[in-house]
Amino acid sequence: MIRFNEIGGRPPCIMTLPTRRPELLQSRYPMQVDASQLVIVDWSAGHALDLPGRRWDYVLHGAATADPIQFMRDPDRSLRDTISTAASIANIARASTAKRLVLISSGAVYGDQPGDLPEIPETFRGAPDISALTSGYGEAKRVSELLFRLSGVDQRVARVFSVIGPYQDLESHFAVPDLIRQAAENGLLQLTSDGSGRRSFCYASDLTIFLVKLLVGEVRHDVYNVGCREGTASVAEVANMLADIFGGLEVRPTSKSPEQANYVPQLDRLYETYAPRVGLREALLRTCHSLFARGLIDRQPVVQLELPAPGS
Repeated sequence: MIRFNEIGGRPPCIMTLPTRRPELLQSRYPMQVDASQLVIVDWSAGHALDLPGRRWDYVLHGAATADPIQFMRDPDRSLRDTISTAASIANIARASTAKRLVLISSGAVYGDQPGDLPEIPETFRGAPDISALTSGYGEAKRVSELLFRLSGVDQRVARVFSVIGPYQDLESHFAVPDLIRQAAENGLLQLTSDGSGRRSFCYASDLTIFLVKLLVGEVRHDVYNVGCREGTASVAEVANMLADIFGGLEVRPTSKSPEQANYVPQLDRLYETYAPRVGLREALLRTCHSLFARGLIDRQPVVQLELPAPGS
């Protein structure tokens, strides 16, 4: 949540971050906190943010349990928590008369991608199969989108598909962090399928830039898929890139498992506003080198990361 100041001597922009782990953000951003540019609020309840008298010009919300395995450990609570949190944020934005409200949603709102549909457009009317408990995350995001529309605040939705970044949890069950962890710890990449399913991986910095544009820029549409054309590949291709980055490791697909479904968005709307700059191989290199430099993995990438020249 962001507020802009017009009073001399005060920071021109103040960001408020509600969080259940305030100590983590305090350790990551001490300079911003000390300069009163960042206000960290302990939000332990997850649905009862009490900030009387405070106002925000712009509100960005993305908090949810995205890891499917974590979501399924308590699907009822995860579903209710995601929806109630979104409702609280929508109420805060409305009470603040915010200029814009942005929701980080998910491609999971579309449900399974049909085999004859190469890319999912924003106009696709598919939905999660509510007879399956695994549909809880996608359904929670669908309800969150509706709550934001009902808020009456000017709102935008970013339906994010697959993301790569050095701050992802290596213990999560997403494809790229899991493959990096396998490469670093085992020197072997074991796939849980034949690896044919395609994804559109967007690097974290490109996602961040686009979210800022959605928040404060002039954009034509209310809903945008988020991915990267240069980041679209099969899971097997991602695994082989990582195997090469770490020095020719073995990749073992599982031929007996069913073929993975595709998860690829149509990105015409996104590219009207912003063209992601980081392709898949560079995104993987950046992530792996950052993880090694920060001591989060022990195996060093053998392929060097070529940084752009200063001023380029």
